[in-house]
Amino acid sequence: MSALLASALLVAAQASGVRPQYDLANYLAVATAYRSPNRALARREIREWRSGEIEAALRALRGEGDRLRTVAVHAGDIDFRTVEAAVLLHADVGLASLQAMSFAEAEFHLDASVRLLEWSRHAAARARSFAHQRAALDTRFGRPPTHQPEIRDRIDLADFYKALAGSALAVGFPQTARPFAEGAVRANTMDAGAHLIAGCVNASLAEEFGLRGRDSDAESAREAAERALRDALALDPGMQEARLRLGKLLLDVRRTVEAESLLAEVDERGADDRPRYLARLFHGRVAERLGHPDEAVRLYGHALEAWPDSQAARLALGHALERSSGPAASLGLVGATLGASRRRNRAEDPWWLYLFGPLELTRAVLERVWARELEP
Repeated sequence: MSALLASALLVAAQASGVRPQYDLANYLAVATAYRSPNRALARREIREWRSGEIEAALRALRGEGDRLRTVAVHAGDIDFRTVEAAVLLHADVGLASLQAMSFAEAEFHLDASVRLLEWSRHAAARARSFAHQRAALDTRFGRPPTHQPEIRDRIDLADFYKALAGSALAVGFPQTARPFAEGAVRANTMDAGAHLIAGCVNASLAEEFGLRGRDSDAESAREAAERALRDALALDPGMQEARLRLGKLLLDVRRTVEAESLLAEVDERGADDRPRYLARLFHGRVAERLGHPDEAVRLYGHALEAWPDSQAARLALGHALERSSGPAASLGLVGATLGASRRRNRAEDPWWLYLFGPLELTRAVLERVWARELEP
């Protein structure tokens, strides 16, 4: 079924006010529409389906694994890319529901997405195995070979789980993100980015558990975060984001000497202003912990140079100046902070977004996963 026809069916059903039949054919039509420019229409349509109707369509689909094809040619063929589009459709709706705090809907669609992806990969592997067996038999008995292209997985499993984990963390739900982060590491243990996201998820969880007084859980999460960040650096020693976050984690548990060397390296080798700013901000805290107030003032000042709109650096610098030179020394900075807070065009302080994970990495992975599957 073409994307144009699928979209027409959806529009006709909505225009007539008649609730369409919720079966496998219509489910595949919705997924096909998601591969078209009418992606928003497909999102709205799938949210009209009841969970039991979606489950029935998924059961029917699992019973038709032998009909999967790289390209649907004959009546009854199921285009494998349509199945993968359905995977991304459920993930898309699940993440949007999570952001809207519709937790039951988010859980259902994210779970449906994962289950469908796992099934599709097994079904594709079976189809490839059958095709190889058939080709061998054709060769053995002198029959003309079958020319159906081999089914190819377009969704990278590690990237998919990284996209879900990073997105769930980015909207503030590290507990939802954790199983996806673990899935990314399982899918590719040599992927430094998967370990980085796992470290960020566990570090954010440690903060959450700490605020709730769950000290034992917080400690376990911090240990998991440290392991993951060290694994990321072992795989990619140049990954400054992992080094920055490991330094901050060690600072939080008062391993200040270890933190200092890591943060100093990020300051020296950071690729842009954001990591340098954060490294200097955290390094200033290290200097305070080590009893070096003048060094703290210098570092906070350099952090402010790297990110002039930073309220966190202004406040930290004001506090350090007050401790070293008295209250009068910080009055100008406090006034400047209040003034900057009123400017609508000020750059967002990266510190306020820090606990939401590596947003640039998450954005890049999301774009890669969706573009790879939905490209023409």
